[in-house]
Amino acid sequence: EVEHADSVGNRDTIKAGDVQWMTAGRGIIHQEFHSEEFSKKGGDFEMCQLWVNLPKEHKMVKPTYQPILKGDIPQVGIHDISVKNGEGECSAE
Repeated sequence: EVEHADSVGNRDTIKAGDVQWMTAGRGIIHQEFHSEEFSKKGGDFEMCQLWVNLPKEHKMVKPTYQPILKGDIPQVGIHDISVKNGEGECSAE
């Protein structure tokens, strides 16, 4: 589990398979750290962050934070491959 907190008041727990979608826009201070529960139990801790540069016309938008739960992420099976789609559209066709 990963705890998230930021300067616009968002606070959340990101669990295995969940995604956080944050748009920094005109500015946000944030931190991610292992949860209290993880501190008690221990174990492997893996996390990945992907940063995407916004187009010029969107750089000064209001900062936003959106938790996306594992169960809300569409999954499509193609042969022996499973694809999880966090944004946009995906089809097995």
